Amino acid sequence: MIHALDAWLWRRGISDPTIRLVLRNEILLAAIFLLLGIVLYVVTVWLFWFGMGAALLVWSFWALSRFFLGQSLGEYSTAFLRVVIVRWLTRLLAIGVLLYVALVICRAPALALAGGLGAAVFCALCSYVGAVRHLKGGVK
Repeated sequence: MIHALDAWLWRRGISDPTIRLVLRNEILLAAIFLLLGIVLYVVTVWLFWFGMGAALLVWSFWALSRFFLGQSLGEYSTAFLRVVIVRWLTRLLAIGVLLYVALVICRAPALALAGGLGAAVFCALCSYVGAVRHLKGGVK
């Protein structure tokens, strides 16, 4: 399953092995909690909203990864910086709207969403450290 997910990410433009490993681990984390949350929704909604918080961060990282990996190194300029800022602010606004809908309209537990976001950040950091150590041949 992991190789299939890696191949799927590769076909979608995530060519860097470090970024692919981080994104794969975040996707798996979010998917596990979303599936558990759907199965156990009648018992507790906390797992589902935890998974949704993680999925928000996965979506943001996915979009940033695809954008930056799709650019060549010679294309960085002030116009490029403006595009990056506009895209980032648009995504931040969309995440804010989604969080508002989840918290106010759907009455999601705030701690579950925050926990999912935090867990996805922690997963990304740990995955990155592990990927760098694995791909560079260990710590020197």
